[in-house]
Amino acid sequence: MAEAKSCSTPLPPGITLSIKDSPETQDEADEIKGIPYREALGSLMWLQVATRPDLSYTVNLLSHFAHNPGQAYWNVLKHALSYVKRTLDYGITYFHNLSLRPFGYIDSDYAGDVDGWKSTEGHMFFVGGGLVSSASKRQETVALSTVEAEYMAFT
Repeated sequence: MAEAKSCSTPLPPGITLSIKDSPETQDEADEIKGIPYREALGSLMWLQVATRPDLSYTVNLLSHFAHNPGQAYWNVLKHALSYVKRTLDYGITYFHNLSLRPFGYIDSDYAGDVDGWKSTEGHMFFVGGGLVSSASKRQETVALSTVEAEYMAFT
């Protein structure tokens, strides 16, 4: 990845990954077996937990397929690593002169999981201009509308 072209987004635009992208034959499974998918995903996860919340959704998406990744997943993971290469100077910064009053953002998609039709939600909370809490996860139940998906994320 040292020679890879850097990318400006953590995921390729319009990407949808599905269980259909997993290997279906033994030859396809053997082809991906020698690729360090889980190790690279673990590195991204460490960055995401430590100082890079912008990788939360990407790590969440790629983790769902860690047990049986296909070539499409590996290509998306390499794209994310190229993004990290471009954004090495990104991090969390706190400012002493900003308010210590917490504020945050919550959002969700609607049925973004094309296999199970579940929505993905996320939140970010800040204090002093710096992030103190963030998460991205798939909702446990299927929402029947965008309003319901947003309401579940908020609660």
